[in-house]
Amino acid sequence: MTGFQSKRKMAMSKMSELSYDIEQLYIDGLSAKAIAAELNCPIALVLGALEEMGVADTPQEDYNPFDTVNS
Repeated sequence: MTGFQSKRKMAMSKMSELSYDIEQLYIDGLSAKAIAAELNCPIALVLGALEEMGVADTPQEDYNPFDTVNS
């Protein structure tokens, strides 16, 4: 393996690790802004990862059709 291939593989591994960390922090309920601060990375990177996962910026509240204003 050449030096370039080794660096590329290491960079891809770091991105995979970062993506995993973003996912876990999102599951823990952190917003994109909080995740970026926690991981010390650009918010654009966090937003891109969340978009790739197909989730909203912040976890959505569970919808309960029986929990209404009139209940």
